[in-house]
This record gives sequence, structure tokens and C-alpha cells, in this order.
Amino acid sequence: MSVADGPWDDEGMPHFLLEYRYVSQDARMAVREDHLAYMNRLHANGTVLLAGPLANDTEAVVVIEAPDLASAQRVVDDDPYTATGAATGHTLREWRVVVPDQG
Repeated sequence: MSVADGPWDDEGMPHFLLEYRYVSQDARMAVREDHLAYMNRLHANGTVLLAGPLANDTEAVVVIEAPDLASAQRVVDDDPYTATGAATGHTLREWRVVVPDQG
């Protein structure tokens, strides 16, 4: 049975949607290289699926694949943007992806 035909398919690894704001462009640029190296490492190992700033350049979104909320929160906590205070207002929510089919 596909997700479209019935209940959620919870067999796959959970996805989490992270949203945050930059404190300032100066703070962001001061640690951007470290942040990008961190994100690229996580992308290479399959933890970060997508990441980037919104078109307004004051906010960003990251799609994380992790076994649980605590693991996803560690991704946030270890990010240089978080550690240096360059980002604030973090919102981390579990996201039930149905397209494409996760079964």
C-alpha cells in the first residue's frame, strides 16, 4: 500500500525541517566558511539533504534526515552558525515527506 492509499509510512528515516534567522550579515559572513564546510560534511554522509538561505537572505532552511529529534537537534547545536550566535530563532520540526514516496 502506498502513502497515497493509506496511513503514513513510518518505516524510513525521519526528516526534520529546520528554519532559522541570521542575526546579521556580518555575523553570518564571519563564520560562513566553517558553516558551509559543516553542512557539506553532513550532506556527504546523508544527514543534510538540502540547505540554503531564503531569497530574502535573512533566513534559511535545512532539511535533515536523522533517526530522532535529539539527533536532529545535535545537528543544529553543532552548526557554527548556532555555536557563534550568528543564527537565532531556530525552529526544528519533524516533517512527514510523502512525495516522493518514502516506502
